[in-house]
Amino acid sequence: MKRCLECDFRQDTDEEECRACGGTQMQDDAEVAENAKLRQEALERSESIQVFTTLSPAGLTIESELGLVFGNSSKQAFWGLSTQANRLSRAYEAALINLKYDAALLGANAVVGVSFALNNSSGSGNKLIAGSSEAVMLLGTAVKTS
Repeated sequence: MKRCLECDFRQDTDEEECRACGGTQMQDDAEVAENAKLRQEALERSESIQVFTTLSPAGLTIESELGLVFGNSSKQAFWGLSTQANRLSRAYEAALINLKYDAALLGANAVVGVSFALNNSSGSGNKLIAGSSEAVMLLGTAVKTS
């Protein structure tokens, strides 16, 4: 059984093209299940990842650098919260979760040199969607430590 990664249609032939949408990104059900398992394991590992703003945290020995990781979230996603500070705080927390998840996918147990940026964009001239959006962005280096 193969599943289309574009429309999620399942077909029991070995065709490389989806009969429902014509997509070409087909994957065996076993591969889909394995990828879901790997993502779940990374999510669980991400909860224990340490995050540091310094490049060389005291008492931490870096065995290898695994690559850059990025986490972001929009304050606008939390628009129902009462204050701007609450929205910003929740957006930061979501960005941190994304950063740690990306690090876990690389096999890291820590992220060093994390920098924080707040990207402001002014709203639209359209009165229905006027306002501003602020994106919280985090960038760091995923590392393996001992």
